[in-house]
Amino acid sequence: MSRPAQNLLLVALGAAALWITLATGEYLSYVRPGFRIPLAAAGAVLVVLGGAGMLRDRRAASAHGHHHHGPGVAWLLAAPVVAVAVVAPPALGSFSATRTASRPAPPPPPPDEGYPALPVTAEPDDMSLGEYIGRAFQAQDGRPEVLGDATVRLTGFATPRKGGGWFLTRMVIACCAGDAVPFRVVVHGAPSPGADRWVRVTGTWHRPPAGLRRTTEPALDARRVIRIPRPARPYE
Repeated sequence: MSRPAQNLLLVALGAAALWITLATGEYLSYVRPGFRIPLAAAGAVLVVLGGAGMLRDRRAASAHGHHHHGPGVAWLLAAPVVAVAVVAPPALGSFSATRTASRPAPPPPPPDEGYPALPVTAEPDDMSLGEYIGRAFQAQDGRPEVLGDATVRLTGFATPRKGGGWFLTRMVIACCAGDAVPFRVVVHGAPSPGADRWVRVTGTWHRPPAGLRRTTEPALDARRVIRIPRPARPYE
């Protein structure tokens, strides 16, 4: 690979990073929102370095009449550009959630004072799957008032449940899609909308079956399921 080609690839790679970060927001399919500024900065640096290299090589070619060649492995720089431009991988879905089902995300730690009681109101309470799961575990451990009969509204995508039924799922990432693990809530009282369909589910806490004080699968009695487009921020 010639050095001008290497520099052109640097510019293309930097431009791709800037495009998915600043223009389309697709970077949220791969990393947490906090990486926006570092990604944009890295993309800008690559564009500047590639542009400076192209200018330097043009001057050198004019003076000496030939181009220097670099290692062929540098063509690998083209892979991310092609991936973004042609096959832009989507956010993780039911396939990844099922494969990582053996290591679901632990519920987030509750506030120091515990979750407050959830009053019954006319409008449902919007909450993350993480908060709902945390409240469900506290409700099972002697504090049913943290969920009670209040109506909640959760957002996620559908994944099939072994043995029948389905989960409302949301992938959780600490850094990037590579460390993603699922938050899952069993949905009762509504048919599955189909794997990977994003939905908003309104319902109430499904208490553990009679005689079972605790379950490891928090559940929701669905009253309404609405299909929605994939949110701009697919991860919790």
